[in-house]
Amino acid sequence: MMQTTFNDPELVKEFIQETGELLGNLDNDFICLESDPHNGGILDRIFRAVHTIKGTSSFLGFHQLVELGHATEDILQTLRTSGRAITSDVMDILLKAVDKIKILIEQIQNKDVKPIDLTEILASLEKIKLSGDRNALEWKQKRTSEDKKEEQKSQRDVIEKRRTLPEVYSSTIRVDVERLDDLMNLVGELILERNRLLQINREFRVSRDVAMYSEKVMDATEKIHSVTNELQLSILKTRMIPIDRLFRKFPRMVRDIAREKKKEVDLVISGSETELDKTVMDHLGDPLIHILRNAIDHGIEPCDVREKIGKTRRGRIQLSASQEGNHILITVQDDGNGIDIEKVKQKAVEKKLVSSEQLQTMGSKDIVQFVFEPGFSTAEKVSDLSGRGVGMDVVKTNIRNLNGMIDLQSEPLKGTTIVLKIPFTLAVIQALMVQAAGDVYALPLTSVIETFRIRKDDIKTLEQGEVVCHRDSVIPLFYLKRLLNPETGNIQENKNGSCRYVVFIGVAEKRFGLGVDRLLGQEEVVVKSLGEYLGNVSGIVGSTIMGDGRVRLIVDCSTVADMTQQVQIRDNFHRKSINERIIRT
Repeated sequence: MMQTTFNDPELVKEFIQETGELLGNLDNDFICLESDPHNGGILDRIFRAVHTIKGTSSFLGFHQLVELGHATEDILQTLRTSGRAITSDVMDILLKAVDKIKILIEQIQNKDVKPIDLTEILASLEKIKLSGDRNALEWKQKRTSEDKKEEQKSQRDVIEKRRTLPEVYSSTIRVDVERLDDLMNLVGELILERNRLLQINREFRVSRDVAMYSEKVMDATEKIHSVTNELQLSILKTRMIPIDRLFRKFPRMVRDIAREKKKEVDLVISGSETELDKTVMDHLGDPLIHILRNAIDHGIEPCDVREKIGKTRRGRIQLSASQEGNHILITVQDDGNGIDIEKVKQKAVEKKLVSSEQLQTMGSKDIVQFVFEPGFSTAEKVSDLSGRGVGMDVVKTNIRNLNGMIDLQSEPLKGTTIVLKIPFTLAVIQALMVQAAGDVYALPLTSVIETFRIRKDDIKTLEQGEVVCHRDSVIPLFYLKRLLNPETGNIQENKNGSCRYVVFIGVAEKRFGLGVDRLLGQEEVVVKSLGEYLGNVSGIVGSTIMGDGRVRLIVDCSTVADMTQQVQIRDNFHRKSINERIIRT
């Protein structure tokens, strides 16, 4: 029967949000139940969630949801009353039923009343109900090869389609009432201080006693400064949601991919209570999906291989989150075979990303960064999950857009660790103010690793361009003003003519130094758009207004990172041209 759309849009919106949260928890609960099949508490929680979805759907008139919810509820009730342990094969069918429910919810959100075909999933649920776990397994084994192929294709489609689709409740955030109370109290204090300033202004117009009222104004402005800081922090907190909302999607995904690849993998999650700005979190889904896919497909070995080399049969992936200052660290660590450096070298040379001679001067940490290049893959053959070289490129792009950093470490036969370092909010940022060729710019601190002072003699010229040695590392050196305006040339030297300052920048996987004239200190700035008149300016993400009323540009470190590569190519071309002219003369 066709789904019907209920007349009250507010009730439907509330239904979508509540159902979305229940479905988010369902995937996790099913995975927990599979690893602990006799846990009656988890089974009861799953049953109550499905029962709630079915009941509310009935009230709102979503008939297909009721039909599918009722069939799923029957299986769960049978499992509850019989005390039988749930098998992986039965779990597959129950999870498919949940996926169908998600599709129906998405249709409701999109106001699509066209019915979907539930014949196959309802038949599968009915066979489980009639025949029990053992007979259901026998029935599955007796199916034709065509049925099996169709199911494998369906499973791949589900894995591919999962959380590319937006969440059905992504446009709303639930805020703790206590946080709203804090906001109201702070607004109240701000109003009191505003009234106080107005009163001081009225009194000053009458008496004109500057000495008496300057102290009152100072007290009022200090109080306003304190209240606005607290107000800003409270507003930011209302946008914060636990990263668990993102992490809870992954146990189901890992389980499905592992089963398709015929591997056994445990996903261990920690730090899921860490809070993150919702806007930032929305950009993290795709990168984490690709990282986890690679960990399962490329990292974790097949069970028999792991046992031969002395590892546990089941692979292990650890996903964790923690806060470090104004950053969130997200770590994905697997105990697989690590990255094959020799394969990376071979592919890098084949794709002409680097020459064989240049490889000789590179360390293993620099070499593994090639996996982030577009189209780069070490897979022997293309599969549904990997081999096209788009996975880690997506990770790099998304993290760059957040002005975040990526750190990748891999050890042969022991595994790979990827750390994402990202800001927990984008609205208000901490910035390092610098001066380059007379102009002042703001560099987001999320991209600043450190700053240091150098002399002319510290700068060396290699084939790739200028570099500076710092902390046993060779850092490519570029000049900020020259990157933003190529006609400017090198930066102006300081008055003593012997020093420059370098800001060591990290964007995604890339590290480089920016030469500037002066370091002016750290400030908290509000990001403003450049507006329609200026539009997009290469290398600039926006602007901010300083305390003196001046407008300062905020550097887009992600775009600047791309500019550095273009400058290297241009400089190399000019250098070769000069050398050729010298040789000819």
